[in-house]
Amino acid sequence: MIAKNTKQRKWAMLQRWEDLLFVHWEVSPELLKKHLPPGLELDLWGGNAWISIVSFKVSKTRLRYLPRIPYITPMLQVNVRTYVMKNGEKGVYFFTIDTNKLSAATGARLFTLPYFKAKMKMKSRFGFITMISSRNKSNAKWKIRYKKQGTPTYPNPSTIDHWLLERYVAWSYKYGNLYRGDIRHSCWKVQQAEIEIKENSLLACLLMEWKKQQPIIHFSKSKVAVNWIPKKVE
Repeated sequence: MIAKNTKQRKWAMLQRWEDLLFVHWEVSPELLKKHLPPGLELDLWGGNAWISIVSFKVSKTRLRYLPRIPYITPMLQVNVRTYVMKNGEKGVYFFTIDTNKLSAATGARLFTLPYFKAKMKMKSRFGFITMISSRNKSNAKWKIRYKKQGTPTYPNPSTIDHWLLERYVAWSYKYGNLYRGDIRHSCWKVQQAEIEIKENSLLACLLMEWKKQQPIIHFSKSKVAVNWIPKKVE
């Protein structure tokens, strides 16, 4: 899959993501709509909005076409996002992005992305992966234990799984301006996962909504992606 409108954009980051877990909840559009910035509208499935938490490790990162920077250790990341449209084009809007690397959080915020520094740990034992995230100077916490199940498959384009996963435009909002970041990577090949959510206080205003139903779960072992530097929408 190739993101649109990227030919004129020179600067991009090449990353390798590993042990990705997607946890998706159905949310009332009326509740979520008031948290969107001007210029974006909710993208709905079956009349309902969706919000997702995505946990993963970034094992490699570098500027595209340049050699890998030595001594850069892997970083962890937890994203909270929802599904939006602008002028009929589908994408995601990031509420928050937590990472354990201060340099990454500081640099990304300069490019308008809503990064926050957090104490994070990811470990694997007996086939289970545990991700623990506690945002600095905040009560925002995410603690989950998960284990992949089944055989990886490409979701059918007519399913909600495909609708949730295949998104190649990421939106953010800062200083009264909307910013667009394009993404390019191959289509998602995912499998099911057994999960145990031990703690979740991310985006607390929606916690009661999340507890009303079972989430949709996706796991992917790895993905290489190109992320273009976000640009302000005029």
